[in-house]
Amino acid sequence: MSKVIKKAKDTRADENQEILINELLEVYKHIGYTVRIEKGLFKGGFCLLREQKVFLLNKNIEPQKKIVFLAKNLAEIGVEGIFLKPVIRELIEKEGQQKLL
Repeated sequence: MSKVIKKAKDTRADENQEILINELLEVYKHIGYTVRIEKGLFKGGFCLLREQKVFLLNKNIEPQKKIVFLAKNLAEIGVEGIFLKPVIRELIEKEGQQKLL
């Protein structure tokens, strides 16, 4: 009888992804969006709720997809006049360029 060997998760990569997600969420908060992370049948996106800017994000999406989704939407909004860490700015610009292709 053969045994199934599961590959151990790389916790360092998971931690780095969570750090990136949190930094991207901080950018949304800095530009005036309330961020809500909820379950549902959606990826997420912008909406106005009683004149309040809200960004919704599905909590069940894989971390790497969350990062890409958050960065693409920030590229759409535009973050030109905001100080960002170079890694975050590069990620946003890269995802903005992907949308143009």
